[in-house]
Amino acid sequence: MDRRKNTIGRLEHIALPGLGIDRVEAKIDTGAYRSAIHYQRVRVRTVDGVKHLVVTFQMGGRRRTKAFKNYKRVTVKSSNGSTSRRYLISTRVHLNGFLVRTQFTLFDRSDMKYQVLLGRKFLRGRFVVDVSGKNLLG
Repeated sequence: MDRRKNTIGRLEHIALPGLGIDRVEAKIDTGAYRSAIHYQRVRVRTVDGVKHLVVTFQMGGRRRTKAFKNYKRVTVKSSNGSTSRRYLISTRVHLNGFLVRTQFTLFDRSDMKYQVLLGRKFLRGRFVVDVSGKNLLG
């Protein structure tokens, strides 16, 4: 069966509707297994006996806080071989006409150019990357 994949560039504008983010430029990272998103503040809070992960995001000049009931901690191995524990959340990514639910690890990317990385789990079966292009879908 020939499943055609859509070509995207190394950078693409996306929306994260579940987080209230209308537009942010994401870097496509084929070396990363999971996607990652910048957070400003993260804490665990118990509400009515249920633990929630409360995350504050700062993107597009606006600050947004969102509580997640479904989250977990995962171990992430960096390109230099070091490991760290990160929170993992799930939300939807809107990329042009495509709406994809994917997982993101939370990471402080304040010293990096792009606040969102889209990894192989997001790309798999859906997209191929033309590294010479940017914003190929819109």
